[in-house]
Amino acid sequence: SQQRTRTIVRSNTMRTLASCLISLTILKQLVAFTPNPLRAPLNCRNHQFGRATIQLQSQVVANAVEQGDGVITSSATTTSPTSTTTEEEEKTPKYRPLHQNWFPVSITTALNSDRPNAIELLGEKLVLYRDDYSGKTGANNDHGESWKCLADRCSHRFAPLSEGRLVVHSKDDVDLTKSDSGTKGGGGCASCTIQCAYHGWEFNSEGECTRVPQYNSSSKKELDERKASSVPSYPVRVEAGMVWVWSDPDESSWEMAHSIPLPISPLVRESYEKFGAEACFMRDLPYGMELLGENLLDLSHLPFSHHGVGKLQRNMGGELPLRVMGGQERVDYARWEEEFDGTSTGHDGNNYAVPLYQVEILNATQNDPMFLSIAAMLPNGVSPDANGTIAFFEPCHVRYRRERVSGTFGHVELFMSPTSAGKSRVFLWNTIRRPPPAAPSGEKQSLKSRLASLSPLSAIKKRAIAILMNPASARSHTISHLIFDGDGIFLHKQGNRMQSSGQTFRQYSTPTSSDVLLNSYRRYLDAAAKLSIERSGSNSAAESVSFIGSAYRDDMPRSVMLDRYESHTKHCSVCSAELARCEKRKGFYETAEVSFAGAGGASAVALLISLASNAVPRSIVRAAAVGTVASVLGSFGVSKRKRSAEKKIQSFLFEDYVHAEKE
Repeated sequence: SQQRTRTIVRSNTMRTLASCLISLTILKQLVAFTPNPLRAPLNCRNHQFGRATIQLQSQVVANAVEQGDGVITSSATTTSPTSTTTEEEEKTPKYRPLHQNWFPVSITTALNSDRPNAIELLGEKLVLYRDDYSGKTGANNDHGESWKCLADRCSHRFAPLSEGRLVVHSKDDVDLTKSDSGTKGGGGCASCTIQCAYHGWEFNSEGECTRVPQYNSSSKKELDERKASSVPSYPVRVEAGMVWVWSDPDESSWEMAHSIPLPISPLVRESYEKFGAEACFMRDLPYGMELLGENLLDLSHLPFSHHGVGKLQRNMGGELPLRVMGGQERVDYARWEEEFDGTSTGHDGNNYAVPLYQVEILNATQNDPMFLSIAAMLPNGVSPDANGTIAFFEPCHVRYRRERVSGTFGHVELFMSPTSAGKSRVFLWNTIRRPPPAAPSGEKQSLKSRLASLSPLSAIKKRAIAILMNPASARSHTISHLIFDGDGIFLHKQGNRMQSSGQTFRQYSTPTSSDVLLNSYRRYLDAAAKLSIERSGSNSAAESVSFIGSAYRDDMPRSVMLDRYESHTKHCSVCSAELARCEKRKGFYETAEVSFAGAGGASAVALLISLASNAVPRSIVRAAAVGTVASVLGSFGVSKRKRSAEKKIQSFLFEDYVHAEKE
């Protein structure tokens, strides 16, 4: 009996242990399947919120298992949707090192074609120039093969080449454009070298030293023997009016560089063809690409940061449920570009890029702040079936694609350039594509509708809409300034707080689905920066997207953080021209104001004399009175115009942005 009892106890114990092991295995798999951002809110001080998060985690994991494709969704019906990622994100991602990517550095119209242009990328000082320049600023700047990029330091004593000049050489000056082994640089065509302003050393487009004035020879072989060092060169591409630089000078990576499609949509290319490079708004910002990317991928901040811009209002802020799109779904969705271009080449043909991360805005009509603001202006402007997605393309592109009514697509496309630690440059395109007009039906058009289409009022209306919708205008650029001004102060100061306290994005509290993309972006950026350190042995790229040094200063003046002239106007041909016109108008109004003041004074004196003397005819008295009144009214009107011109001028220089004053 005792033996039987021991056997039963042993058997029950083994069953219990087996059950525990099975339960632990299942729990381990569930925990491993659950993305890290979902576990982060459990550290919240609010324990009730933590318990609610646990329940939401169970629901999210169940949804993901049910879908079977690794896409985790945040239900729109939950009261507090949690931050989500995809299962594939938990695996080792196939990122490129941060320094092995194409980055936009400038629009073509912002560059001088007859002199070197200093730029900065990933903390490296570079110089950009044309080796077949036309001598006219901004003219014919879209020839990608003509733009060259070198490290901005002479190999002699490291003086900046951007302070030098371009030296033109004819096609017969082969020693300057050919190496001993064959054609390089200009390929035997008319080209130029860049000459250092310090001692006159010259370098071709490959970075090779072609002339040292202190040594009387232009033979490359002899210069090599004299150890006249070259400077690093970088591949360049020009597409859609933007100059792109491959940020790795190691030639072993250049073959890969040329196989990577730039994430430029057909809508951007179409806008560029119609309006030119000025349709792109470019601005330098006082915070790094790490914070800029977070901001651009965060749709939920719009009603608060940009309250009053357009019809955005703080009361439009609310729940923003997002659905994370899986890998194959992103590829399939990206094929709209094939349909747009009418091409048959797929993603493997490198015709278009596929986003690294992409989300769909659930019930976009009711949840997208932009749709809500459009509906506030146009009651029938957003259909019940409106939809939208937000995507991030490696390494620096954010794209909002919205369909507010059937067939009408609007894109907000932003490109980021990491200049250095605590600094970045942004490129903004606002594009829209409406369906082509319907073909005329067999029915005759009514006389009334035909007359309406031919009326002057219809033409004026079309012209007004064209002006309002023109992205290559000073008005459009001013609106873009308002958007970035709304974020500028607190993003710079956020960087300062994080830098001084030693905190990173891993300490963020991100309990809602509105933060899903920025979490994914920061993990990508972190991984790509670490790969750059491992592959290149340099910290430069990683430091340019971190809080290194004193770039984030708490004492930086607001006039510097929100500066418009140095960060945009002086580089923008549209705004520079409008600023010049405004200053000219102001000068005219000042002259007119002085003239009216003088005329008014003379008329007033004449009137007083006329009134004091009974011998003066009444007609002269009336004329003096009319002259005095006209001068006063004229002076008042001119002064008002002058103040308006001064306000317009200020909009190109600096305008403060105080959120507490935005009612």
